[in-house]
Amino acid sequence: MKRRAANSALSASLMSRLSGFDTGDLGPHADLLYRELIASAANGLPASSIILAATIIDVVQHEQAGPAGYLDGAAFAYAGSTANLGWLRGRRNLLLHHEAPSDGLMGEADAGRWLTADAERAVAALLDFLQDLP
Repeated sequence: MKRRAANSALSASLMSRLSGFDTGDLGPHADLLYRELIASAANGLPASSIILAATIIDVVQHEQAGPAGYLDGAAFAYAGSTANLGWLRGRRNLLLHHEAPSDGLMGEADAGRWLTADAERAVAALLDFLQDLP
């Protein structure tokens, strides 16, 4: 049987930052996904964490019960790092829409470490985006 790479939870500092974020301004859809992200990140599920981080950004930008209901498009345009948000969308799409081989998804010996590093970057990109919103 093929040996699977072990995944680890996110770093303690990033988990603290993630769990310490106040979701009070988020709508109910984004809030639910955010709680799911905390659980997946804490339990060493990096692919799920990447997918959820990207999805939360999309929901926050469109859910009228949250910031999209009171912020204009310019606020979203200047939130977070454009490069990191673009990377996150691309990485999420590689996970969801298999079109070609992708690092961390091909059974490589270092796949768990690579995916965990990507999950760290994804969660940091999400938190930077959320913290930049007024």
